[in-house]
Amino acid sequence: MSTERPTPPDGYERFESNDPDSDVPTVELEPGEVLDGLVLDLTEGEGDYGPWYRLKIKDESRGVVRYFAKDEVKRAAAQDAIEVGEQIWVGMDTEEVTLERDDGSTHDYNPTMVSFPGGD
Repeated sequence: MSTERPTPPDGYERFESNDPDSDVPTVELEPGEVLDGLVLDLTEGEGDYGPWYRLKIKDESRGVVRYFAKDEVKRAAAQDAIEVGEQIWVGMDTEEVTLERDDGSTHDYNPTMVSFPGGD
């Protein structure tokens, strides 16, 4: 056993720990926008409105971003269809859809879609 404190070899830079998500922006898609890239992380939790899922994606154009799953993306996450280390495509439709609630009120929104490689 060595009594010396280990040190990294010359040319190595020591990692300085801080909040790993501090510099990662959260993306809120607008109609017509997409996320296309590698899933780096998938976090889930429970909130006032039920379960939530947050993805960390290495997007082709934006770099590393966080995205809170909505619509199809949320359903895919709930069904374990999203895997860390796999490619994902998320897009917000440009056509609005009207959702009718149980109380009869309506809400217009743009659905979010998700696709995975392998489809022809």
